[in-house]
Amino acid sequence: RAALPTRRSADPAATRALRKAVGRRQALGGVHTASGIAHQLQAGRTAGLMLGRMTPRPGEVLMVSGRQDYSAHRLRIQGFREVLSQRFPHLQLSDVLAGEERREQITRLLEQALCRSRHIVGIYNTGLGNTQIAEALARHRRESDVCWITHERYNTTRQQLARGSLALTLDQNTRQHAQLAIDLMLRHLESGYQPQTYADGKVDFILYSAENVD
Repeated sequence: RAALPTRRSADPAATRALRKAVGRRQALGGVHTASGIAHQLQAGRTAGLMLGRMTPRPGEVLMVSGRQDYSAHRLRIQGFREVLSQRFPHLQLSDVLAGEERREQITRLLEQALCRSRHIVGIYNTGLGNTQIAEALARHRRESDVCWITHERYNTTRQQLARGSLALTLDQNTRQHAQLAIDLMLRHLESGYQPQTYADGKVDFILYSAENVD
């Protein structure tokens, strides 16, 4: 069982209360939702800007989305769509491929799209499915001519960046995310403080390429 991080200044009683609440899986007044990438729309817009600038060739761009009941995925897609529509008219957006974080579904949708068109020049993925995207691009021998941007830095994205299949990944710095969440919960337990979602919960994302991923 992993140890629960604590602040040096935290009151012991508050720390004990936090441990008890976490152990019972209680939601601490929604405080846990206040940390993360505070501006998911901005993350999507950044992905759109980078893909647009890195893709001078006219063509079609696929968007692969996670579960639509998660606002993060909706906002990322919205931001991405806005930037490409406004600033890069040479790129045509396809309908969103609703992978719903189901690997078999993502594979099927990608296969259909890549078989349907040879004019796909970009892929933006908001969530799960990077392994399936890598496999699909390899099957169709499109790794070198499709600009693919996704989220998070982990083994799969590191490997694909090194191979040159993946152009960029936007990482939310999970270590800082976890520490911020703990700090906010402790502050809530100590004083009843209610964090402001976008002010207190902001964790800046980092753009990783093959040159800075390790």
